[in-house]
Amino acid sequence: MWKVLPKLGLLKLLLAIFSALFLSALILLIGPDGGDLSWGNFGDSFKLATPITLIFVAIIFCIGKWGWLIFWKLPFLGSVLHKAVCPNLNGKWLGEVHSSYTDENGKKTVKEVELTIKADLFGFNLALRSLDGYQGSKVIQSELYRDPRTGTFYLSYIFEALVPIPKDTDDRFFEGAAKLEIIINEENTVLKGTYWTNRAWQRGMNTAGLITMERKNK
Repeated sequence: MWKVLPKLGLLKLLLAIFSALFLSALILLIGPDGGDLSWGNFGDSFKLATPITLIFVAIIFCIGKWGWLIFWKLPFLGSVLHKAVCPNLNGKWLGEVHSSYTDENGKKTVKEVELTIKADLFGFNLALRSLDGYQGSKVIQSELYRDPRTGTFYLSYIFEALVPIPKDTDDRFFEGAAKLEIIINEENTVLKGTYWTNRAWQRGMNTAGLITMERKNK
């Protein structure tokens, strides 16, 4: 069953159980009975340790989901954390995709897209769609990481795309991946990089291109 459960969720559960057991043993060792271990004492100490553990887990959860944003929004500290520790990419991003895909007139395609990012200390989710409604993408795996060699932050993801009503030269389903550099300037933060897909690969029409995005409503 552990293969079905999310690994991070399983880790949280194991950590909570371990914390409860550890606190129970600690209470027994320093309690008034002088460490007289028995099932009765252990049960009483476990009842006391359980709410303490639940409160601790609740605090960690709140900090991981929302509390950390307080520090990233402080006037000076927030800028330092954004640049040096981890960029806060939450929100909607607008940009353009310059694709090698050609239309019926033989012109390369340029599309406006919207990227929605929801991130916290426990997870990282992306959603990408073209503003013309021609296609939508579902991100199935994403990662925010820092290159240890240069200190540069990158956003990479793998996506599945759906074209509800494809043209004769297009496919309804395809997959792709992208790697975007997170460029942090004094004025704003920009996502810029390349992407590639297996779109119509069987006809030798694989697509690739350049993505550039800026945060909406800065």
